[in-house]
Amino acid sequence: MIRQKAKSVLFVTTTLGTGGAEQMLLKILQRLDRDQFDPVVVSLLDEGTVGKKIKALGIPVICLRMDRLVHILAAPFVLGRLIRQHRFDLIQGWMYHGNLLAWLGRFLANSHAPLSFGVRQSFYGLSRERFNTRWVIRANAWLSERVQGCVFNSFFSLETHRNFGFGGSGMRVIPNGFDVETFAPCPEKGVAVRSALQIADELVVGMVARFHPVKGHHDFLRAAKVVHQHRPDVKFLLAGTGMTEKSPQLMAWIDELGIAKAVLLLGERSDISDLNNAFDIACLASKAEAFPNAIGESMACGVPCVVTDVGDCADIVGPTGRVVRAGEPELLARAILELLEMAPEDRQSLGRAARQRVMERFDMDRVAQHYGECFHALASKAKA
Repeated sequence: MIRQKAKSVLFVTTTLGTGGAEQMLLKILQRLDRDQFDPVVVSLLDEGTVGKKIKALGIPVICLRMDRLVHILAAPFVLGRLIRQHRFDLIQGWMYHGNLLAWLGRFLANSHAPLSFGVRQSFYGLSRERFNTRWVIRANAWLSERVQGCVFNSFFSLETHRNFGFGGSGMRVIPNGFDVETFAPCPEKGVAVRSALQIADELVVGMVARFHPVKGHHDFLRAAKVVHQHRPDVKFLLAGTGMTEKSPQLMAWIDELGIAKAVLLLGERSDISDLNNAFDIACLASKAEAFPNAIGESMACGVPCVVTDVGDCADIVGPTGRVVRAGEPELLARAILELLEMAPEDRQSLGRAARQRVMERFDMDRVAQHYGECFHALASKAKA
């Protein structure tokens, strides 16, 4: 029996830095059947932290370094030459700018390879976007009916983009996935983290998110103050890029609220699974999301979550946690207190249900399988 040649797949991503969209691309590539697919990755910028890990898989990573005007002007032609030379079987864009450049490169190469856009965020209107990004989103919408597919990571994202003008028959949702072996309950790891932070006996509420206005850290800290007034035995752990004492805005909020002794700023961490195992409750106070990885990772570790009702958060958490309106610190505090007042065994039961929900709906192996099926369907649309 003659083995069929693996289909060559070009991924064109905006960045390969530390971020949820980039991490999801890495996890897909780690599980992609290499007997069926032969991937190449193009980054509009540099290889970042994720690019190094992709290269370690034996997958070529090509960086267009579009951080200078001369490279911006040259990038579509460089990509077009690459597409023309390699004759890819299919092309997958990844994030708005990656989608647009994938279309431009394919156009310049006069390629008939099927092209799919990858949209990794929800849409709350152009006014929330940077000026330069607005026209890129408009271009994505106009082109969406002229490409062969468009994959969203949440139903909320699909609906908000459809309402804006995205269309085409190939729109579908493939949710984010989680490695349920790496992210798993492990009390010993949690004990080690607590010991290192000298919070062995306190209750812990954690939030993992980069410091950005959309993540709602001010609301979280205001909720933390309310919780602290009722439960001074609770510690609040904040991890993520920018979550350090070097942030003047963050420190000003903490000092103003008078909760400095209750808050620990951990900065960017590489041991997120261990950290989650130190949480009694995980929280997300975001004002906007599509499908936040942080919540799925906490749930996979058996941690009940309190989240704001943005993006697909309510659907992700379901009955295993609490969902409140965004921008309402009092409601956030009330939900956190409700879980803290539970008997430990009841809270742990919620955590077990959260992990089971992730295993049933968002297991990374199953998500990667969905992408493989999507790529096969996309390749079938190739012109003769």
